[in-house]
Amino acid sequence: MLTFRMALRNLLRNRRRSLLTGLMMAGGFTLFSATLALSDGTYGSIIDMFTRSRTGHAQVHARGYLEKPSLYRSISGLDRLGRVLDGQKVVRAWAPRVYTPALAFAGSKTVGAQVMGIDPARERKAMRLESQLAEGSFLPDKLSDGAVISARLASALNLKPGDEFSLIGQGADGSIANDNFRVAGVLSPTESSFEGPWCLLHIGKAREFLALGDKAHEIALVFTDYRKAREDAAIVGAALADPALDVEPWQVTEKEFYQAMLLDKKGGDITNFIIMCIVAVGVLNTILMAVLERTREYGVLKALGTRPAFIFGLIMAEVTLLALAAVAAGALLSLGLNHYLSVHGIPIPEPISYGGVKFTKMISSVTAFSFIRPAYTVLAAALIVGVFPALKAARVTPIKALGSR
Repeated sequence: MLTFRMALRNLLRNRRRSLLTGLMMAGGFTLFSATLALSDGTYGSIIDMFTRSRTGHAQVHARGYLEKPSLYRSISGLDRLGRVLDGQKVVRAWAPRVYTPALAFAGSKTVGAQVMGIDPARERKAMRLESQLAEGSFLPDKLSDGAVISARLASALNLKPGDEFSLIGQGADGSIANDNFRVAGVLSPTESSFEGPWCLLHIGKAREFLALGDKAHEIALVFTDYRKAREDAAIVGAALADPALDVEPWQVTEKEFYQAMLLDKKGGDITNFIIMCIVAVGVLNTILMAVLERTREYGVLKALGTRPAFIFGLIMAEVTLLALAAVAAGALLSLGLNHYLSVHGIPIPEPISYGGVKFTKMISSVTAFSFIRPAYTVLAAALIVGVFPALKAARVTPIKALGSR
C-alpha cells in the first residue's frame, strides 16, 4: 500500500503530464476498441449477407460430395432427418436442395446450365432468394413447371418471364432427362448470388426431372447464431448420427471466402499493432522523462538504504495506476462510441449489393471482446515499456544521482 500511495502522489505531482499520458493511452484504447467493434460488426453483416443469400450457415451432404459432387451422391431419409433438425434448438431453418448440370435451349440457342431444385416455402424461411428477383415472380409453394433463372441464362437464351425453354440432362436411373419449363422470374444481374447460368426449379419438379425419388443432394442449415457455426454444425452432426453424412459449417463450404476474410482481418491487426506501438512509445517517453526529473530523489532513497526492488516496484506501480485509469476512461469512451456506431454506423459512399441485400454502412458490434482485448493490450504495452525506466531508476548510483541537475 505504501508503494501505491507513493506512486499516486508522484502521478499527482505533475497532473498535466499524467493527464496527457493517460488521455493518449485512453485514446489508443478507444481507437483499438472501435476498430475491433467495426470489424466484428462489418464482417458479421457481410457473413450474414453472404450465408443468407444462398449457402446457409452450414450444409449437410452425403460423405465426399463437397470434394466430388455427383448426381448419385444423394441424401436419403429426409423425413427422419427433418424431424431431427426440427428438434435442434440451434437450427432456425433448413432447406433441402438437388443439383444437376443440364443443357438449356430455347429456339436455336443452347447453353450449359446448372439446375438447382429448391423447396420454395423452406427457402423463404431460411434464405433471401426471393429478394434477388429483378423481374417476374418467385416459385410458388405448390408444384409447378415454373423456373427462376439467372440474368446470365436469360441473356444467353434471350428469355423473359412467360417464355418457355427446355432442359436436357441425365436422370439418376440412367435415362435421358428432358422437359419443358416456363420462366417465372429472372434474378437480378447485380444483386444476386447466382452469377452463372443458373436455373431454379421446384424441388418436386427437379426430382421428377432427374428421377431422384425423395432424395436430396444438400440440406442448407441456418442457425440462431452464425458465430457458432462450427459448434452448431458439430451438434447437428452428432444429432443426425449418420456416418454417411457430412455436416460442414460455412467456413468449410465457402473456404475461399473465409480465407479472404481472414487475410483482410490480418490487415486490421497490423493497424491495431501500429496504434499500440504509438501509444507505447508515448508512455515510454513520459515515464522516462519522469524518471530523469526525479533522479536526485532516487539517489537520496538509495543513499538512505532503499532497496532497488522498491524503486523498481514504485515506477511500475505508477505505470500500472496510470494504465488502469486510462483503461477505465477508454472503456467509457469506447462504450459510447461503439454504441453510437452500432445504431448509426458509418455510411459507405458506394453501397455494396450481394444476394439481394444492400450493404450501405459499416456497423459496430458491441461485444466483450472489443473491450477485453484493448484493455489487456494497453496494460501489457504500458507495463512492458515501463520496465526500462524502472530498471534505470533502480540501478541509479547515489553519488552520480545527487550530483545530477
